[in-house]
Amino acid sequence: MLALLGLAEGRMVGLGEIVDALWPEGPPRRALNIIQTHVKHLRRMLEPDRPPREASHRLPFVGSGYRLDVDSAAIDLLEFRRLVSDALTARSDGDQARVWELTGKALRLWQPPAADLPALTGNPKVAALDIEAQLLLSWRVDAAILEGRAEEVLAAVRKQAHDRPLDEHSQVHLMRCYFALGRRADAFAVFDKARKLLVSELGVHPGAGLVDAYHELLESERPADEQLRAAPASPVTVASPALGNPPRWPLLPAQLPPDVVHFTGRAEQLSWLDGLVAVLENRCGTVTITGTAGAGKTTLAVHWAHRASKWFPDGQLFADLEGFGASGGLVGPDEVVRGFLTALGVASDRIPVDLSARIGLYRSLLAGRRMLILLDNVRRADQVGSLIPGSAGCMVLITSRNELPALVMNGGRPLVLGLMNDAEARQLFTSRIGAERLTGGSEVIDQLVATCAGLPLALAILAARASTQPQLSLSALADQLRQGSDDLAAFADEDGAFDVRTVFSWSYRILPAQAAELFRLLGLHPGPEISLSAAAALVGVPAKQIRPVLAHLARAHLVNERYPGRYVCHELLRTYAAELAGSEESEVVRRAALGRLIRHYARMAAIADRLIAPYRHPGRPAARFDVVLSMDCGEVDQPFGDIDTALAWFATEYQVLLLVIEQAFRCGFHQEVCELAWNLTSFLDRRAYWQDQAVVQRTALAAARQLGDLALEARTHRGLARAYLRLGRYEDAAHELRQALGRFEALGDDAGRASAELSLADLCERRGRIREALAHAERAFALFGGAGYQPGQANALNAVGWCHARLGDHARALADCARALRLQRLLGDHRGAAYSWDSIGYANHGLARYRPAVRSFQEALALFREVGDRFAEAGSLARLGDARQAAGDRAAGRAAWSQALTILTELGHPGATEVRARLAG
Repeated sequence: MLALLGLAEGRMVGLGEIVDALWPEGPPRRALNIIQTHVKHLRRMLEPDRPPREASHRLPFVGSGYRLDVDSAAIDLLEFRRLVSDALTARSDGDQARVWELTGKALRLWQPPAADLPALTGNPKVAALDIEAQLLLSWRVDAAILEGRAEEVLAAVRKQAHDRPLDEHSQVHLMRCYFALGRRADAFAVFDKARKLLVSELGVHPGAGLVDAYHELLESERPADEQLRAAPASPVTVASPALGNPPRWPLLPAQLPPDVVHFTGRAEQLSWLDGLVAVLENRCGTVTITGTAGAGKTTLAVHWAHRASKWFPDGQLFADLEGFGASGGLVGPDEVVRGFLTALGVASDRIPVDLSARIGLYRSLLAGRRMLILLDNVRRADQVGSLIPGSAGCMVLITSRNELPALVMNGGRPLVLGLMNDAEARQLFTSRIGAERLTGGSEVIDQLVATCAGLPLALAILAARASTQPQLSLSALADQLRQGSDDLAAFADEDGAFDVRTVFSWSYRILPAQAAELFRLLGLHPGPEISLSAAAALVGVPAKQIRPVLAHLARAHLVNERYPGRYVCHELLRTYAAELAGSEESEVVRRAALGRLIRHYARMAAIADRLIAPYRHPGRPAARFDVVLSMDCGEVDQPFGDIDTALAWFATEYQVLLLVIEQAFRCGFHQEVCELAWNLTSFLDRRAYWQDQAVVQRTALAAARQLGDLALEARTHRGLARAYLRLGRYEDAAHELRQALGRFEALGDDAGRASAELSLADLCERRGRIREALAHAERAFALFGGAGYQPGQANALNAVGWCHARLGDHARALADCARALRLQRLLGDHRGAAYSWDSIGYANHGLARYRPAVRSFQEALALFREVGDRFAEAGSLARLGDARQAAGDRAAGRAAWSQALTILTELGHPGATEVRARLAG
């Protein structure tokens, strides 16, 4: 695991990637627990002095995985990357002597990576390093020829050409070395041998690179070095000559779902997709695979994507847009592009808030790359139009039940996937049940296959049934299917072309009672994935009792365990399960199950939030909900060991939580909506998900009004105001804060009034009304004191000091902020202390005490990074740059401003304009 994290070069490695790398043959049941144990051991080794409850600096949990954060000198791969970058710059500048020097140093570092770790042999990042070594050798050969040093690389080039006889670029390098040394006959011999081998082994003629090198040999009028200088640089490609140059630094996300082991048929469609790869040289290829539900669109797309991965060496991205799920909700491009940016190495807290900024960053990262993007279950073209890259070399596969003419009109290639023909359907069924089950004659098999009407999903379920009951003959299976065909109405697509509900019902009816109950209730879950504990909450039993039930459903192919402890259900099966819940469960049972599920998520969110934001005032939740949170619901009392595991849970369940909030509001669980929104606030703020924060808080406000609960309304108005403040919507923020303050005053809630006053101080300060801000901060300090809430007092005191500093009274500001810092240190409030250190730095700068100012800002930055507050970090960096500049260290000032600009640009925050102006000045 340490090697896997090291290969990521300081970027996040997702849990799915870790699971796949550690257990390529399939993970054990407790894989996530084992990973967490590995992390604990590594943290003890890397940070022996870290307090037990303090967040890890060296190996933090980020987004949906872990990141190794160490000095670049500690990992030789990072030095290798630096040399590659410098060599690329020298090559762009035409400094061939420098290219020769740098590539030599880099190649002396290179060795087969992770050679003593067989589990990583096939890892995409390891494979990328081999490609990069080839690229470096290519640059070195070009530099050697242009510098008259071809003799010095001949042995290495000859070895590479021998080891890679079908790699045309290796043969081109050897030809050019021989040519530069005047050995034209040897160069012709290389071409002749390569041509014959390509024809005999692959049935293809030499590509453009070899042909160009051959024509150079024939041109004897010009000097050799002149010919070589006119020749294009030799690119390194993988398998397909139409794919061009690889990226500078390969980042290889591999998000494709697992391929189907027994994939059969669809030969014509696979061949057609293969033929499209050649057109990618000048534009991005887009393919829409359309067809009826269960026709195998996703299976075909995933299978071809795995098969074609060799043509897309920069990796594969995958997203399920849930266009036809039972919940009726749609995944928008903002959610998808956020996941893609994370996969491409962008830390989740650096992802821009604004959708257009996200799309711009996404397309910039894909420029010059050759990536395959699979967008599954798309309902409308506007879900994916912005996700199509603008650069050539990428390919986008889109699956949908709809035709999506808008995408076709814009150059997309349509592939309509019909039902399987009889031969393909028979092949799929027989390959899955095995030769030993082919008894009873071909007539029986044809009858079984015909029942499924050429629908791959139905065939797979039928084959699973036949395989798991070997004692039942195929004739008996056919009789059972025939007898049950009239029990349910047709479950058909829009054209009524096939009946698959019979097959579903037949698989469902043989389930044990508890498995059947769970399958029905899964139709109530709004998200595509459900955890073990959430499934247990649905049924109302402990998690240990539900695991074997889920295993039974997985064996019947009614659910799939995508990762250990997380289960997915095909949208067609989810629709069927929802229909069963509606027809076979009473309204009382359905509502009770849904209530248990929503309260499970609310309880888990509350516990996680208390770990990541222990100093936030809890407000005044309803007494009834305190009782709800104390209920067991099948889980252990403390499901999270530390802050990292709490953040990991939020990151994993984040999208599901948004759907749960929507569903809870529609179904009238208004109290739970308000509590979920409250407990998501800190996570959303840390991750800079301010748009989502605004949506969640608006839903919670509507729920609070339905309840007629003034306290919940006040709290939610303030939460919505904070989201608007972050988004720069100051008028909206002012309106919400006035509403919050009025309700807190009516309730006599001093702590609530204080929190609203503190937010008003923030708003006024941002609008340049410093004296008004000071008055609000002083009122907040007094109100927090009256309520006896010390963390709030300390934060308000720091706000008072900050306002004095903004008014020019820096000495008083230092005194106030130092008092605030002492109290925050006593309480252990690291985030509050970070803000106080930042204020102290600003006051010192105002007093022309530049060295203390720099030290204070550095203290603030360390704490902001520890708690993951990127927006606050950018502010401190900007002020650090000011202090460095004022002290006469212009280079250090520019460096700090540049870092601040990077963060603000990634967050899509308007403050980037001001920092950009400082740099321009």
